[in-house]
Amino acid sequence: MKQYIMVSLWSVLPTLLLGNGLEYKGNIGMEASYLNHDMNEKRESENAFRLEAELQQRFENGKIVANLKALYDLNDKERRYFDFNDLYYKHNFENGDLLIGRNTRFWGAMEFYNHTDVFNTKDWLDNPFDYDSKIGANNIAYTHYFDNAELSVIAKVREENQKIQDGESVNSFLPPTYKDTLETGKDRNRPTLYLKYSGSAEKRQLDYSLIYQNGYDEQRYLAPVGNELRQHAYIVDKVMGYATLVEGETIYKTELAYTQSDDESVSDYAQISIGAEHTLYGILDKKDLGILVEYYRYKSYENNKMGAKELGNLFADDIALGFRVSMNDMSDSEILGGVSIDRDTREKIFFVEYDTRLFEKYKLGLSYQHLAPKDGSVFKELDRAMIEFGYYF
Repeated sequence: MKQYIMVSLWSVLPTLLLGNGLEYKGNIGMEASYLNHDMNEKRESENAFRLEAELQQRFENGKIVANLKALYDLNDKERRYFDFNDLYYKHNFENGDLLIGRNTRFWGAMEFYNHTDVFNTKDWLDNPFDYDSKIGANNIAYTHYFDNAELSVIAKVREENQKIQDGESVNSFLPPTYKDTLETGKDRNRPTLYLKYSGSAEKRQLDYSLIYQNGYDEQRYLAPVGNELRQHAYIVDKVMGYATLVEGETIYKTELAYTQSDDESVSDYAQISIGAEHTLYGILDKKDLGILVEYYRYKSYENNKMGAKELGNLFADDIALGFRVSMNDMSDSEILGGVSIDRDTREKIFFVEYDTRLFEKYKLGLSYQHLAPKDGSVFKELDRAMIEFGYYF
């Protein structure tokens, strides 16, 4: 796959570099973390450099997009890699467009977790708790546009492996017998099909999406194969939907999904999340304060098969409370914080993040996270403080 990507890149680079419609943007920066924990033989610091760059070459009826992500960790050899999460051509028609290549998509309405965001495989080599960190997916998609809606037909091919960080990383919580060789219920290149309809109401501030999926589920399970522990991907039929409604100073959100599994070990399941964000404008010396509350539920229908706990889903019966402070200053400064509480196990994740721009081209991020697991959990108590600094071009 890497060789295919590099051949594709070299074939389009002359066009990208010589074309008159070339656009580019990106950032290069560093991230450093201090970790406080009681885990044996685990590092107490993490330091890495990151590069993200996007090139777009526009034509009269389309564009080529190449989006590079590169990471170099000073301590972890597994976290020294690069990938083109986006490398595709999009052709524009009068009422639609056709995309061919590799790309990432972001679906959902909730702030803390999106269980309808099922198109891409998560990148475990990055922060496993950052649900926006993904591996690009190979696909072909046609989207047709209406007045207040759009309809997309997408075929994704080849399920991606999920590599993990080395054994000394606190983000490596799987045993040494884990191998990233993926087991699939059918052929690994069996297409996963999506039918997605998105629209908005004319008279209300309502946006919504409805999705049907047939193919490999984004959720996977672990099971032994010989002496190795491997991931298993299985075929599902899934129907999903998400929506946001703005009423005055409050945004109401929801995500719904029902999944029928063809794997004898995995139960059919349903997921629901509801939430709201209310903003108090012009308080705290002209700052805006947003208050967030969200609830997540995962329901299995067959108790003798694997459900949320066995599949490692952290949002099985959780309530999340949070706040957002927008400074409304020249640096676009923002503070986001909150807590996620598992109503069954009482496990908690606390976090707070601060982001700001410096001298227009630089960005500074500070964050703190505390994980308070239950006794016997695969996770251990952890405090993480991180600083991120980057130059944007």
